[in-house]
Amino acid sequence: MSNPSPYLPRRTARSLFLPVRHQRYHVNVWGDPSLVTPERPALVMVHGWMDVGASYQFLVDELAALEGEARYVIAPDWRGFGLSSGAPVDSYWFPDYLADLDALLRAPELGLDAAAPIDLVGHSMGGNVVMLYAGVRPARIRRLV
Repeated sequence: MSNPSPYLPRRTARSLFLPVRHQRYHVNVWGDPSLVTPERPALVMVHGWMDVGASYQFLVDELAALEGEARYVIAPDWRGFGLSSGAPVDSYWFPDYLADLDALLRAPELGLDAAAPIDLVGHSMGGNVVMLYAGVRPARIRRLV
């Protein structure tokens, strides 16, 4: 049996570390804000419980194969997960995640227009967060998955 080669990303993420609500957030970013248009807004993908934003690498690569690389994609590590710091507590509450997401989307380092809609994807626990967020900030959402 041959030894399979390791997976090589088609699009390489860069890591940003941002101050978000007294936390140090790690954010995976593919592309840059210059790729954002009304027809192709930023794509923000948030992970579920016990996961990390880098898990979206395979999806980012498949989207690049289907649509090309002209998409600005953002995938943070929630507080206390991956490379993001966490408060010294044993649990977090959904209002914390909602406020973190809202603050993250306004972070100047990401270069997003605070009034422009985004495409928002959430998996598992992240799915609950994005659905609540869409209810609180519906004008910010173009598509919700």
